[in-house]
Order: sequence, then C-alpha cells, then structure tokens
Amino acid sequence: MGPVLNPTVPADARQQAAEGFEACVRRVVSVEWRDLSDMVRQRAAMIVADNVSAAFSALEEPQIEKARNAVLAREQGGPASLLVPHGKRVSVHAAATQNALAMGWNELDEGYRKAVCHGGLYVLPALMAVAEQEGAVAQDVLRALTLGYELVTRIARAWSFVPMRIHPHALLAPVGAAAGIAILRRLPVDEALSAVAGACAMGMAGPFNQALQGVLVRNTWAAQGAAMGILAVEQAQAGIGGWASTPYDVYVTALGGSTNVPALTDEDEWAVASGYQKINACCQYAHSAIEAVQALLSRDASLLGGEQVSEIRVHAHPLAYPLDNRSPSTTLGAKFSVPHAVAAALVHGHGGAKAFDNASLSDPRIARLRNKVVLEPFADVRDWPQDRPATVTLTTPDGQMTETCWSARGGPDLPLASQDVWDKIRSLCDRHTPHAMSTLQALVSLAGGSSSGRTETLDLQCSWSDWMQALTAA
Repeated sequence: MGPVLNPTVPADARQQAAEGFEACVRRVVSVEWRDLSDMVRQRAAMIVADNVSAAFSALEEPQIEKARNAVLAREQGGPASLLVPHGKRVSVHAAATQNALAMGWNELDEGYRKAVCHGGLYVLPALMAVAEQEGAVAQDVLRALTLGYELVTRIARAWSFVPMRIHPHALLAPVGAAAGIAILRRLPVDEALSAVAGACAMGMAGPFNQALQGVLVRNTWAAQGAAMGILAVEQAQAGIGGWASTPYDVYVTALGGSTNVPALTDEDEWAVASGYQKINACCQYAHSAIEAVQALLSRDASLLGGEQVSEIRVHAHPLAYPLDNRSPSTTLGAKFSVPHAVAAALVHGHGGAKAFDNASLSDPRIARLRNKVVLEPFADVRDWPQDRPATVTLTTPDGQMTETCWSARGGPDLPLASQDVWDKIRSLCDRHTPHAMSTLQALVSLAGGSSSGRTETLDLQCSWSDWMQALTAA
C-alpha cells in the first residue's frame, strides 16, 4: 500500500481524517466473534432477517421478475443462490446484484438511525454471495456483517453533505460490500484498508432527487454497489486500491462534504445496535407522519378513509420536507412522498405494502387526499433521536385535530415489539418461502446464545449455503 498521504498536498484536516480512518479500520477488523456480546450478535442476525424478508417481498414486482428472468436465461448454475423459491444458483456477481435489487425495492429493509445509511443493504448481498462461493459458515457471515456494518456507518457519520445531493445508496453501497468481503476473507489490515478506501472512490453520482421523483434507476445503485465492492476487494488483493486519505479526497476534496473525525475514532456502541426496523413500506423520513395519522385515527375512527377531511397540514422535519411529490408515477415515487404516505395512511389506516403498491398510485381516494396536503417545515426540531418529527393537522367539518410524533417506532429509542417484527417477516415470507420464517428465527436465536427456536439440522458452524438452502425451501 502507498503512504498514508500524497505529500504534495499538505492539509492538516486531510491528515487527521486519514489517520482516523486508518485507526478505525485497524480497530474494527481485529475484532473476533468472541469479542461481540450476545445482543450485538443477535442484532446482526435480525439485520439478516429484515433484509432477506424484504427481498422475498419483491418477488412478484414486475421489474424484479424481468431482471431475474434475464439473469436466469443466461446463467447456467453457479456457486451462489438467488433469494427465490428453491434458491436457484447463479454466479456470485448475479446473486449479489439481483439480491441487492430485491432487498431494497420495497423499502422494507432496515437502516441505520444515526446517519443516512442502509448498512445491511450495502453489506449483505455481496457478503452472502461470496460466503457461499467460499464455503464460509454462518458465524463468519454474522461477524463480517457486524464489522462491515460498523465500517460503512462510521464512514457515513464521518462525512456528511448538506444539502444532500447524492443518494447514500450510490455513494456507500460499494463501501459496505467491500468491507464485508474483506473482513470475511480476513485480509491483512493494509489490504482491507486499501479495499475499503478504494471502494469509497467507486461510488456513483446517483442524484438524491431520483428517489423523490420515483426514477427507478435509484433502485439499481445498491445492486451496482455490490458488484463494485466485490471488484474493489479483488483489486486490493492484487495491489490496486485506495489510500487512507482517499475517503477524504472523495467526500471533501471532490464532493465538498464536511468531516467529523471523532465519528471514526470514538469508542461507542456497535452500530448494529443503532439500526431501525420498518413496518411502513416507505422512506423512514415519512414514518413519523404516518404514526401521527394513526394516532389521530385512534382518537376518532370515523376519520378512516379520509372522506371527511378537507385539508391536511403536515409540519415535516428537514429530511422529510423535500418529499413533496403529489402525483407519483411509480411505487418508488410513492414511497418518497409525504403527501402519498399521509393520504394512504388515512385511507388504509397503516403504511404497509398495500399503501404503496401499484394500485395505490391510481386510487382516487388517495389521489384526492394527496392534493389536500399542505407541507410546511417543522420548527424547533430537537436533537437525536427526536430529530425526525412530524405534526399532522386534519381539517374536517367538525374542526381541526392535531397530533405530533417526535420519533417513529423502530429505532433504538422506540424499538418495535418483537412480535410485530416477526409478524411482518412472516407476512413477507410465507407465500413463497414458508420455511424462511422459522429459519430466520433459528438464526437469531442461535446468534443470541438461546436454544429456543433452533433447528435440528443447522447451527452457526454450518455453511452459509446450507442456511440459504433452508431459507429458500419452497
């Protein structure tokens, strides 16, 4: 690996960032399974459960089906499994990209609450495919997921962009993929650093507004990131990669972001413990508005359906305020529209998959209510975890009703009830992969050191291929 910095570019901030990044990589990659608590191990397994079930939820999406069929038409078997019934085998690159495409499609994958980062989506697809190819066991996959998640979320916290112009899926998916694979392969620390730093320079110029407009290319960035992460590791092993200064050069020198070096070096809880889980099938920024609507419905059930509502005023936090698409033409556009999220929640009483499916786009009840929404900025937003609030005010012939949600359920401050999460996972898995639910419960149970729910044939020393076979049994 080259020197930490290019000596022709003197900069104290760059030097400090490079040193912080190198220290972060060295610390994280040295951690072993025995060093992780049962809580952290179990949380990593829940990230698998959230993301795998999210992939199963997209099996019948028309674009996903067409993309999958195109792969299967040209692939003649391979070492890795697609997340489909019977786990059809394809190449590592095809499995990584197709599984990533499916995991993120319905916005039901988990995310990281302290930064804009879907760590599981970025790490898992490539990691799972490579793990199958190399005969890795489940314990090694969970370790690599935990530590890869740590690295990509540390980078997300260390370099930020205001306003947000590039979508984190485009910028960070290669980083998470490279981190997970480098750790799974136990690369020497200098090679791991080279791979992750190189992946930072392989991010895509994916405009954030593509999500707001519902442009479906946005859903490809995690898939392309998985492929680039694999390439970044292969190149680093050949001596081709980044330096410790590369992340700073990408995120600050090139993209104009700001640096928070302590985010790289502070001793803190493991990032997997600060993830959030979703019940609502949309961008997490809209969840507080949906929960405010649900609170209003619980106070007055006659509001369900929205027929009485003549105006909806939403005070949205800064991340949600730009989500103002009143006529989404794709399901992605609906998932990134506060007017649609609020209108659909009024009509259906929830923010589940039905609230954002293709039929919801043309539902006249939802369309009418979308156009009744007045979106305004939320004044006096509080610090984390109350940094994503929403206030919803409904106007009816009887007057006005107002409700504020300071923090949506699902984050570390307000975790979802375990039964709610498993009910969601069951609903996403059972139609096509009825054994996935019990297999995921067994993985979580074993990771947490419990014997309840475990299978008779699988344990954490079984190959990841065996676990994939059980997950995709039809």
